[in-house]
Amino acid sequence: MTLTVGMASSHFPSLFQDTYVGWQRWWERLSSKTPQPPEVAREDEACIADFVARRRTAFGRLRASLDAHRPDALIVIAGDQDEWFDASHLPNVLIYAGTEEIVGFHNSGDSDGPERLTFSEHPERFGLRLHVDSALAETFHRGLVGEGFDISLSRKIDPQGRRSASGAPHALTRTMPQLMPALDVPVIPILLKTVEDSPGVLGGDRCVALGRAIGKICQRLPQRLAIYGSGGMSHNPSGARSGWVDEPLDRWVMKCLASGDLEKLASLFSFRSATTDSGTGELRTWLVVAGAMAEADPQGHAEVLDYFAARKGTAGAGWVLWEAEESTQRAPRAAI
Repeated sequence: MTLTVGMASSHFPSLFQDTYVGWQRWWERLSSKTPQPPEVAREDEACIADFVARRRTAFGRLRASLDAHRPDALIVIAGDQDEWFDASHLPNVLIYAGTEEIVGFHNSGDSDGPERLTFSEHPERFGLRLHVDSALAETFHRGLVGEGFDISLSRKIDPQGRRSASGAPHALTRTMPQLMPALDVPVIPILLKTVEDSPGVLGGDRCVALGRAIGKICQRLPQRLAIYGSGGMSHNPSGARSGWVDEPLDRWVMKCLASGDLEKLASLFSFRSATTDSGTGELRTWLVVAGAMAEADPQGHAEVLDYFAARKGTAGAGWVLWEAEESTQRAPRAAI
């Protein structure tokens, strides 16, 4: 068994602010012009301080698990929102297998100071680079095609989206300092179409099947691997439902993950709704991780680390961890 750790978490921008001021600034930018639910008024300084503490604890658990299992590579399931891609090419699933490092930004604390900073204008503070295991990425591309998935392949970074100045997709980079501060684990980036309004977007059943295929490939490999799904939970930032978190949906997803009920999860995105036709579509990345971990450890299930509905953050905040049954006593990982 080589796939021993699965993780999924939210990544909305205010989540990475440590102050009420930072959260308030992001809320004003994303939601202040949209009629808001009454819960927003109750998210005062004390509430936001609690959210910040819980974020630190939850990401700390994910980071500790990654450190304990010491994977040779981290498979990152993420979406792209007009960053690497534009309307000329929107692949359903793409693997980046180039040798060029991924250059992007996090936004931790970008709104906490005297004034909000544009992170792309301050690479000395917010910039980061991710090493890619290009050989393993090629292996996964071949393997997934063999498993019946038509996967796009990229070996060159050439951003086409309107946000190209901000570097790589934020779903790939924003949480990386929280998961591995040293950025010392090479990644295998698998990008899904997550939020585009298109009848060709993957349904929940196909996301779970993709995850299972990834899990099967992992079983054939000698490397120690981990997988992470980035995005969600329910949210529609700057949209008509900005701030209106669908807490029942989020808790249903968490319950299904905790019980290992992939059959129910596979029904997600099988119909159109105002909730799922939005940033909530990023939950597709969680379904891929769930499928992969079910293949790696059929008797296993997810541990829900935390969840809270952050209306002032415009999203449901969630963290989930899978640890397959295998010893974590390992030799040190080789430097990259």
